[in-house]
Amino acid sequence: MDSQEIELRQDSAMLLRTDMRSKKINLKEANSKHREITSTVAALREELKYAANRLDELKSGRGKKLASAPNIEVFEFWLSIPGYQGSIQKAKAEMTMHGSLQHVSNVSSTSKSGLGGGIVGGLVFGPLGAAAGVLATRKNKVSTHVQQVDTRQVELQIAGPGYAWSALAHSGYADKFRELRDLINAYGSSPKSIQDSLREQTAAVNLLQEKLAKQQAYLQLAAKEAEERSLAYEITKKEFTNTRLPLLTDLKFRWECLSSFWQWLAIICGPVLLIMLATVTTYARVTAQPWLSQAIALAVADVLLWCALFIVYLIRYRV
Repeated sequence: MDSQEIELRQDSAMLLRTDMRSKKINLKEANSKHREITSTVAALREELKYAANRLDELKSGRGKKLASAPNIEVFEFWLSIPGYQGSIQKAKAEMTMHGSLQHVSNVSSTSKSGLGGGIVGGLVFGPLGAAAGVLATRKNKVSTHVQQVDTRQVELQIAGPGYAWSALAHSGYADKFRELRDLINAYGSSPKSIQDSLREQTAAVNLLQEKLAKQQAYLQLAAKEAEERSLAYEITKKEFTNTRLPLLTDLKFRWECLSSFWQWLAIICGPVLLIMLATVTTYARVTAQPWLSQAIALAVADVLLWCALFIVYLIRYRV
């Protein structure tokens, strides 16, 4: 291979490498766009799934279930209680507390007569000892027991056009009844009807479906564009690989293109310096010189430097 052919192949390889880098950038942009649209499509699908489930809730005529208790179910637009199942509109609820919480004290006392002490005292000291023994051993014990009496009950009353119902439970149901009361009053007085919500949700689902269809079309175009750019990049890369000079020939060509100054500098800082350091290191091992570690470190640094330069060359001109 003569020098003219080498130069022509080198020029062609450099042009192909520039074109390959440009197509690689275009491929990255196409892949990034494809990933972005894929993420958008996934988000729209999740949003559409939620909107469709919401539409199914509204089509049932009840809406979302809000709360429940024994014999009671409260939905956005529906109320289910014993004797009535229908619209929650105009429904009203009230909660009333009955009874009270009282604390009752029970007082009891026990006494010990002291007769045994009187007998012992009488035997020892006579009548006066008997009296003293009775007084000394007589004991009265008074105990008080406080009992909590809870008669509280909570009543929930629900009324609407043509129906009324109430439930009575112990005070532990107060929080639950309060929640039911607030929900029934809030949704029972709401002016929004299920027909309005159904129309709005249907429009929202249709809009999401249109958006999803557009994004899916964009996704197909992006996938096709990414595939075309990938194919163009692989073709150019193959042409570059076939056109570029072999590694040793390329290194020889670039060496010949260097000026004498850079050639001599490379020789001195490369093999000459390594030979000198190897000689010095060998001599230092024999004579045990103290600067042995500095010489070894310099040799390692020189080797690492040339390895780094070779890697830069490969990245810059070979890939």
